[in-house]
Amino acid sequence: MIGRVQFETQEEKRRSPRFPWVVEIRGRFLPPLEEPEQELPISLQGMTENIGKAGVGVLSDRLLPPNSVLRCEFALSGNPVLIPTLMRVRWANTVAGKRQCRIGLQFLF
Repeated sequence: MIGRVQFETQEEKRRSPRFPWVVEIRGRFLPPLEEPEQELPISLQGMTENIGKAGVGVLSDRLLPPNSVLRCEFALSGNPVLIPTLMRVRWANTVAGKRQCRIGLQFLF
């Protein structure tokens, strides 16, 4: 009964449905404004699990701090073009028993 209540509460937070979508994603933290423009190392590398109107779910091997802003790129299978976007980390959790993290990213554009 408790698990069901938690599930219903979690579903109520979503503003739009999620759909399966598996593509490669890479991302870099944005540098502070006062620093000269430089390319920071890749901070996120993983695979998306799903997509919705407001964001994507990602599996990665690195936990990211909530509210971090990243410049991300989606790599579509069989296509050399990368799709750029700005995203904010809404939440991040480790996956029990695995060396992976599940991350919720919100579109910022």
